Amino acid sequence: MKMLSATIIASTVVLGACAPEPITRVETTVTTSPVDTQALGAATGLPADAVLGVTRTDNQYVVFYREEGVTAEQLADAPRTICANTASTVFSATPVDTTAPQFGSGVQRMTVTCS
Repeated sequence: MKMLSATIIASTVVLGACAPEPITRVETTVTTSPVDTQALGAATGLPADAVLGVTRTDNQYVVFYREEGVTAEQLADAPRTICANTASTVFSATPVDTTAPQFGSGVQRMTVTCS
C-alpha cells in the first residue's frame, strides 16, 4: 500500500512539472478599416445606405442594418448573397432582436453562418 501511495505522489509531481503555466493574459487584436458603403451593400445584398457595419469571425458574419431601409425580401436573400461571396452555402441565419437601448432605435442585427 505504501508503494502505491508513493507512485501516486511521484506521478502528481511529474504531471505538475509538465503542466503549462496558466494563461493570465490574452492578447487580442481587432483591426477595422473603412469600407465603402456601396461595397457593403454589394457584399450583403442590402441597400448600401441601410448597412451600418459588418463583422466577420471565421465563417460567421454579423450585419448591422437600419430596419426602415430594408425590405423583407432583401433580408431573406442577404444570407445567400453573403455566403455566395465566399463560395459557400448558408448554414444558419438568425435575425437578432435589438430593441435593447444599446443598439439605438431602428438598428437591427443579423448573424449569418456559412458552411
